[in-house]
Amino acid sequence: MEADHSKKNRQTQHSKRKRPRQPTIKKDVTISKESRPRIWMAWSMGVMIAISVIGWYATMDRIPAQLKLVTGEDGGLYHQVGDLLGDIWNKHTESNLEIVSSTGSGENRSALMHHDVDLAILQGDAVSLDGFSIIAPLYPELVHVIVRKESDIHRVQDLKGHQILIGSPHSGMRSTAKEILSYHGLTDDTFQAHEMYFTELDQHPEIDGAIVTAGMMNPDLKKLLNTGDYRLIPIEYAEAIAMQNSFFIQMKIPKALYGFGTVPTDVDCITVATTSLLVGREDIGSAVVDELLNCVFQQSLWMHLPTLHSTDDILRDWSKLRYHPRAHQFFNPSDRVGHMANIMESLAAFKELAVALVAGLYLLWDRWKRIQEKDVERRMLLEKDKLDVLLTKTLNIERSQMESNSIPELRGMLDKVTRIKLQALDELTHEALRGDRIFLIFLTQCANLITKIQAKITQLNIEEAGFDHHAVPPASFKKRKPRRTNTNTSKNGISTPTSKKGTVEEC
Repeated sequence: MEADHSKKNRQTQHSKRKRPRQPTIKKDVTISKESRPRIWMAWSMGVMIAISVIGWYATMDRIPAQLKLVTGEDGGLYHQVGDLLGDIWNKHTESNLEIVSSTGSGENRSALMHHDVDLAILQGDAVSLDGFSIIAPLYPELVHVIVRKESDIHRVQDLKGHQILIGSPHSGMRSTAKEILSYHGLTDDTFQAHEMYFTELDQHPEIDGAIVTAGMMNPDLKKLLNTGDYRLIPIEYAEAIAMQNSFFIQMKIPKALYGFGTVPTDVDCITVATTSLLVGREDIGSAVVDELLNCVFQQSLWMHLPTLHSTDDILRDWSKLRYHPRAHQFFNPSDRVGHMANIMESLAAFKELAVALVAGLYLLWDRWKRIQEKDVERRMLLEKDKLDVLLTKTLNIERSQMESNSIPELRGMLDKVTRIKLQALDELTHEALRGDRIFLIFLTQCANLITKIQAKITQLNIEEAGFDHHAVPPASFKKRKPRRTNTNTSKNGISTPTSKKGTVEEC
């Protein structure tokens, strides 16, 4: 018996343990089947977005942490502009722009070709620009024909047979000097050339003159001319030279540019000018170009370099240069061909990212919409609660005004009702609530209560005026004497008013 009883207890315990487990398992399985497609979709979209973002990040156009810009001689304008540009760049970006000195445009071009640097400042007419991306013309570089003050040289042709400093061996200055001399019929065998930087003119008194291509604010050039030992001579055929060379334009050197009385020129000196160019390698990224253009034209560089080209100057004089696509778009905002090409290229490169972003944006929008709906509902409930409170206040005021006959107290109630109404209009701004019947009832209640209180105040004022014996009547009212009436008693005992003549007065 005991064995049977223990067996029964075990079976009962087993059935008790087993019974509650079955519905739980079925319930879990049911939930899993319903949520499985949504979970898979969420995981798929998450993986797709992650892969697309990783791919986009790996291929996106970024500004390198380190860039190199090669300029020119340490005391020259190229180097000064490079230092200014480097300061602006390092201030506005997280990248570092290193400035490198050189002997001139020839060395700069070589450094770019061998990928020793990323950017360079070149003289427009000095070297070939094939294989480079032009980012921006910077400032005009004028050709200065300099001779000693006491010499008898007055024209470029007079340099024949003299010793002339034409610039460093790898400089754009040297290339331009030889070109100018060639236009005036002077070949290598008609003068003695010295290939060195023009500041050496002070150290070599045997040299009669120099041809210097530089910006008007070049520190070394200003220092040399401000000594008063030299003078400038004009380029007689400047207009013809400019017409034959696309990199030359005719310009004037103002007579007082390098100081009053130090350079003996009675009139402006006619000359030709080229331009300095900021260029980069052909594979330079758009992000770098965009930031460089911002640093050059939209920051404070022009304050330190007054001769910096404006965008109008660039469109007028240098529009035919072969610019980087982003630079072309910058200088020609109305030209949408390059802009649309960039857009199509970007869409083709990042189509996977676009799909992932659209999916992600849809999920975010859906989530945002749900949050907004909940927020709207919460705000609606809060504003309804506020409306109930304000409505209760107006009811309390209405009860109070029924029991009050004090004009100051009623005026205080009138102000309270007005403030409650204004508070409701200021704070309860939900469109659905404004269109609700309860809000309309509240406004009607306020309007009626205001009217009622105002009427009661008016009535009390009238009553006080009527019972006040010391009240002075308005001047417009004339005092009328009351009419004297006689009363006649009729036969039935009813008294009737009569006038002096005894007739019955009509009412």
